[in-house]
Amino acid sequence: MLTAFALLQLACYKDKGNYDYHPVVKPQVTNFDSIYYAYVGDTLTIKPIVTSTDPHAKFGFEMRIGILQEARDTTISGYPLKFYFSLPISTYPARLTITDSSNGMKYFMDFQIQGITQFTKGALVLSQEGNTSQLTFVKPDSTVMPRIYQTLNGTDLPGGALQVIDLIKQQITPVPTLGYWATFTGSDEGGMQVNTNTLLKVKTLRENFFDKPAAAKPGYLETSENGVLRGVINGKLYVGSWQTYWYSDVYGYFGTAPIGDYEFYRRVAFNNVTPYGVGYDMKNKQFAAFTNFGSLAFNGTNYQVTNTTAFDPKNIALDLIHFQQINDGPCYAFGKAADGVLYELRFLTEYMGFIQLSPDYKRPFAQPALITPATLWAGSKKEVFYFTSGDKIYRYNPTNQDFKQLTTDFGGKAVTMIKLSSDEDTLMAGVDGAVYFLDISTGKNGDILKKYTGIPGSPIDITVKQ
Repeated sequence: MLTAFALLQLACYKDKGNYDYHPVVKPQVTNFDSIYYAYVGDTLTIKPIVTSTDPHAKFGFEMRIGILQEARDTTISGYPLKFYFSLPISTYPARLTITDSSNGMKYFMDFQIQGITQFTKGALVLSQEGNTSQLTFVKPDSTVMPRIYQTLNGTDLPGGALQVIDLIKQQITPVPTLGYWATFTGSDEGGMQVNTNTLLKVKTLRENFFDKPAAAKPGYLETSENGVLRGVINGKLYVGSWQTYWYSDVYGYFGTAPIGDYEFYRRVAFNNVTPYGVGYDMKNKQFAAFTNFGSLAFNGTNYQVTNTTAFDPKNIALDLIHFQQINDGPCYAFGKAADGVLYELRFLTEYMGFIQLSPDYKRPFAQPALITPATLWAGSKKEVFYFTSGDKIYRYNPTNQDFKQLTTDFGGKAVTMIKLSSDEDTLMAGVDGAVYFLDISTGKNGDILKKYTGIPGSPIDITVKQ
């Protein structure tokens, strides 16, 4: 009892409160970015500047880099922070730790390291030169690197150049680099995938199937929001597999096509709001529908039609020369009848638990003499079309059937490529040996913004990575 009483007396000793407190001063950090770009084979040097009003502060630095693909990380200490970048091209999460050894305080700053090469930003041009397809890279400073695929891979691509497609996985930030596809008709392989940052070959289009077909004849292909190819191959509908990790070896592979008695026109309309789409069945000469609820299913003419006054979508009987859906809204089709008359069709599509087509009009095209077998088309979100006619480009507004020739003179050379920029303020046009960037923003009619020369052969397609 005496011992317990003594302990209670000690516990009740009055705290005088005479401690020596020092307020912690948060340092200021400058010369530090949220993302750093590192060239492969170069040393990344980071030199944050840290200042403090505390005269006793003494700072140390440490950088930890997460290498997610290899399930590990690496740590660098010292000042300045130096890291020899030899990792695969990707984006790596990193954390800077600043330690004040005078008081033990630690400060953390998260950032990212993006591996890059000389090919990470710029334009990739696909052209037809003789009976070969060529890839040419144009740097941001407009330096042209012609026949870059041939230079790096030691061989040419087959001829019949069609498209160059940049695979973009939209849900991930920063966007993973999943490669380019160059497609062609000059061999049964159908296309070649190349690494985004090295432009080295990865695999052919025919090899991109779980069960390789005898041949892969591509129509119009595009990147889905998941960064896989989708579109028409061998007249059938395909979407690459996306239900696994995007760096998996089989990510983007094609399975089997939807079962059905059909042969699609080279281009179909994938609706990006609701998982369904529409294409033109060349075998039966009618519009056919499909759904994409996790996997593709061919619906054929199992859709509702609001009226057949303008035309019957289940009985078209045209040979199409262009088909495109505009901004997930109206679909336009241009095609010739058996008597040679060129028609323009417009209809709307909607999903309401079932697919519904609403024909708007079918009318003879107002200027058929401008359309040639080599005519190329590009439809904009403003529901305006651009098309080529020999050495000229026209702007066509279906609303008032207005035609306007763009002002640029191509010196009598046939236009072999037209493509809209992502903001649709620029039209990229190709003629033998050159690519033009034309101003088509509001109030403009195709004045030249810039020009790439030294392109081998005739440009067919281009993709630009900013």
